[in-house]
Amino acid sequence: MIENRNEFSDGASIDKWGAEAILRKSEWLGYKAIKKIRLPKKYRVEPLDKELRKTRTLTESKLLISAKKSGIRTPYIFELDLPNTTIVMEEIDGNLVKDVLDSDIELQKKLAIAKEIGYQVGKLHNNEIIHGDLTTSNIIENESNLIFIDFGLGKFSSALEDKAVDILLMKKCFISTHTTNSRELFFSFQEGYKESISNSKSVFNRAIKVEARGRHLREDQLLNDYLL
Repeated sequence: MIENRNEFSDGASIDKWGAEAILRKSEWLGYKAIKKIRLPKKYRVEPLDKELRKTRTLTESKLLISAKKSGIRTPYIFELDLPNTTIVMEEIDGNLVKDVLDSDIELQKKLAIAKEIGYQVGKLHNNEIIHGDLTTSNIIENESNLIFIDFGLGKFSSALEDKAVDILLMKKCFISTHTTNSRELFFSFQEGYKESISNSKSVFNRAIKVEARGRHLREDQLLNDYLL
């Protein structure tokens, strides 16, 4: 039971509150670790809430493992505690890509990072892995390597629609968070994506349809944003 929003009843601090979970710094056999804990939601019926939290915890663990098998760098899972809907995973050192892209590094370096993000997302999609919350706040740069984190909203899917939504999340992130170079960053992202997935054109076409639907625009008003 949490006494307040900043600590557990044992006094241990909560390092981050998310939409569906909290993150708590920890240690596992001498390694720096993060505990991701899905807490009960009082507005849900208790048996349903428990089952939902277990399912999401298990799915996220499978996504992290599958992504790693696909060649994507993700945190190692040290322990899965389903009864307490908790994942104990490696704490990743490095800088959020959000902060890297907002720093004073040269534009070409930023574009190279965006292209590599696209390449890695293409690999995820090739293996039917949907991240579900693609932003530069959920990617860490460590010694020029990109580590993808927080698959809590992710799922396994081969549907073009789901892949398109991932693409749109990245586009919206560039526009809202990295406004100055958003267009160049999104183009570089698409270039990397096209290099690692064979049906990029189909995904981009679906992204145009989904975006047009959401923004009440004609599809031809969005064509110039995509490398078809």
